[in-house]
Amino acid sequence: MKDNRLLQFFKKYWLIGVLVLLALGAVFSSVEIYKEEVLNIDPDVKYEEQNTLYFAAERVDTLNPLISQSADVYYLSKLVYSSLFDFDENLSAVPELVDSYTVNTDRAYIDLKLKKKISFQNGKKLKAEDVRFTVSAIKAAGSASPYYDKAGKIVSVNVTDTYQCRIYFNNNYNCSLDDLTFPIVPSNQYASAAQFARAKEDFKPIGTGAYQYKSYNYLKYLRLNPNQNYFGTRAENKIYVNIVPDCDLSENLMEIEAVTCYLDSSASRKSIVSDKDYQMYNVVSNQLELLVYNTRSGICRDKTIRQAFAKGIDRQKILANAYMEDGVLTDTLWYPNYLGVLDDGSAYTYDYEQAAEILQAAGYIDSNHDGQLEKYGMPDLEVRILVNKKNATRTAAARLIATALENLGFQAEIRALGAKEYQAAIKKGDFDILLTGYSMEENYDLREFFNGKNPWKYTNYMLLKQVNELERLHTEEEYREIYREIKAQLAGELPYEPLCYKYIGLIGLTNFEADQLPMFQDIYKNCQTWRWYKVIEPEKDTAADKTENKNENNENN
Repeated sequence: MKDNRLLQFFKKYWLIGVLVLLALGAVFSSVEIYKEEVLNIDPDVKYEEQNTLYFAAERVDTLNPLISQSADVYYLSKLVYSSLFDFDENLSAVPELVDSYTVNTDRAYIDLKLKKKISFQNGKKLKAEDVRFTVSAIKAAGSASPYYDKAGKIVSVNVTDTYQCRIYFNNNYNCSLDDLTFPIVPSNQYASAAQFARAKEDFKPIGTGAYQYKSYNYLKYLRLNPNQNYFGTRAENKIYVNIVPDCDLSENLMEIEAVTCYLDSSASRKSIVSDKDYQMYNVVSNQLELLVYNTRSGICRDKTIRQAFAKGIDRQKILANAYMEDGVLTDTLWYPNYLGVLDDGSAYTYDYEQAAEILQAAGYIDSNHDGQLEKYGMPDLEVRILVNKKNATRTAAARLIATALENLGFQAEIRALGAKEYQAAIKKGDFDILLTGYSMEENYDLREFFNGKNPWKYTNYMLLKQVNELERLHTEEEYREIYREIKAQLAGELPYEPLCYKYIGLIGLTNFEADQLPMFQDIYKNCQTWRWYKVIEPEKDTAADKTENKNENNENN
């Protein structure tokens, strides 16, 4: 009886099984067509190869890092080239090719001593002449070079020894170590710096980085192999870059394993990871969310009010309930732990009782016990909170802020406006508190925040002077000391109250591991330590399969 039931079951469902197999065959066939015709992926590449990372880049016209304006080339060139200085995880400029350096007392020049026994991937030893040549090539390229703003500040590079040089600057206030982060190229690749600056087609990258150029097809791919002579942590994985029309397709490319990992800042990335069972690591982005207080007019002109609000607004609650923990608290405009100075949000720790005490000491009292504060007999103190209504996250944050201020005894009005009206209100100064965001640059030049050229016209010449000091050449500890002073002044004056730095996600395939995470300005940083352990060997036809297929073909013919 049991055997009969099984037989009936198989008879009933065998056709369904056949149809499913045919459908799957069609799907896989479509994927292969998509791979070869749409993605232009090299059919000779075995995507199952272990320890090969697959990235995506948009089509570029040159791999010359000194003249390419492509963001993809900018990031990829960091794999092939090294710089005099590089940024660490705290955005501090730290020596990379430099062994030691000395800053002149009047900050007019810097003496560099290069590390010895570093070779370019063509076998040539790195020397001081290569630094001079690189600066000359960038200057020859002019505004066509993405590094011209940095190298343009250099007057000259004097080679004083095989591995030593002195770099002169055109203004004592015009250069910092951050500006010495351009890629160093070999002086023997082209006859002159001007020729290097013009090299575009058929350019082959040669640097001192963790990876070396293997092959490139303008429309299809870029292959990089580990540089076995790299002076730092040597890579164990190869890199295969798919050249695609649009890198926004990275999620789709991951589905067919044409991309191993990519950085995603979209609000939907968590659902992408959960739906597809991918891996995700949070990376601190350069997107700062902050409150801007109107220091020119209105209730927030009073510094005491700003200090009370900073204590009365629970930023941790805002991060949890408005931003859904998609960020990290900070108590400074600069990147968290910038220059190694701890920025954990403690400068604005929530303390309702202390906020109430600050207000009472300043004469803000509830004399008639109606729950509303007054001062000098002026009742119903109102705070206008301005936000772009199209930004749902900031609108949610505005509601939490309004509730906090009402608990302190103020009336709070949320002005959620469309983009055009929102910008007009900022220009007019028609707000007390503004919720906004700011995209930071890697060199963190924040002079715009204090020079009056910001949209809200805040000016503070004392802070501006100190920020200008960060643009001068200093020792590492001098930079930290200047930054500590700026941070303390900002915490006291409170023209801005930072909320958080938002996360972006490094999304990778199943069994993808990244012990060391990238940075927002270097999306492949530390990728020589990334691993993808998933290996899928292609199915191979057995002898019996081949015979069966041959017979079928004969019958069909």
